[in-house]
Amino acid sequence: MLTERKSQILKIIANDYISTAQPVASSVVARAHGLGVSSATVRNEMVALEEEGYIHRPHISSGGVPSDKGYRQLVQWLDDSLQVGADDAHRVTDELSESSEDVDEWANTAAGILAALLDTVAFATPLRSHTSSIKGIELLELQEMLVMMVVVMQEAVVYRQLIRTTHSITSSDLEHTRNRVNSLVAGKSLLSLRSSTPEPDAEFDRRVVQSAVDVARRHETQRLKSRKLQGLSRLFRQPEFAEDGERAQMAVTAIESDDVFEGLASAVPTGHHTVTFIGSENEHDSLKQFSVVVCDYGVDGEASGVVGILAPTRLAYGRAIPLVSYAGTSLSGIVNRVYG
Repeated sequence: MLTERKSQILKIIANDYISTAQPVASSVVARAHGLGVSSATVRNEMVALEEEGYIHRPHISSGGVPSDKGYRQLVQWLDDSLQVGADDAHRVTDELSESSEDVDEWANTAAGILAALLDTVAFATPLRSHTSSIKGIELLELQEMLVMMVVVMQEAVVYRQLIRTTHSITSSDLEHTRNRVNSLVAGKSLLSLRSSTPEPDAEFDRRVVQSAVDVARRHETQRLKSRKLQGLSRLFRQPEFAEDGERAQMAVTAIESDDVFEGLASAVPTGHHTVTFIGSENEHDSLKQFSVVVCDYGVDGEASGVVGILAPTRLAYGRAIPLVSYAGTSLSGIVNRVYG
């Protein structure tokens, strides 16, 4: 049971260790934080905290280090109304407002901001429709017998594909083909396109429809593997990795795994939620020594992605959680303007 004094000592140990990456001795707790009790009393309380699983000692004679359970308790103590710092909020807002008009670039920018501010790896998955579909197509004549098809997906992702023709096609013919094909493919998912799209009579129309299906297939493949990563070198500069090659290798394994990121994306409920996984709470073995803070973003009921960080469990949760949440909120605002 966590008494008031044990809670206070746990907070001191956690915050000191987060700041210094050094085990925290009972004498340091007693001297530096005005508890009004002796080192011996603090030591006894730390023994109890260790027995209850809130801290551990790397070596028999070393100070205390928070366990996953200890960090989880620290997060539970955080005020639900905790706000992002003003400087952090301005950085997110300013840099996102300056990024190009491209959904993928916004996600990449958000990951870069989080990596720089929290000095660790940050990631963002691409916005994806809950039922990914084609929003519409456009056909443009580039030169005689060469047409460019522009396909806009529901997530505002744009693809371009060239179609060669056997004869010249007038602007009027292109407009009619565009309208006919849009009536067949707009609003349809890849599954629906494959199973129920009627075959047009005109040969060129058939080629445009097939090209649209090919683009939808490519989009489905890419969206499952595409992600934006920033800050890998920052993560490896953390003290935890200085002499621990095995931990560094685990980080690389996690970062390279499509399954890890798909699992993280699916673990976050839609509707702007921020979720924190600490160490052993992570499902994937490669993440057991890390903490992940991840937030969804997007348009409710239509499309979503996630943005977050991968960090050592020695993380300033009181800053990281509201910052990741703010990044997700900001991305949602931008995406909703696009969809609007």
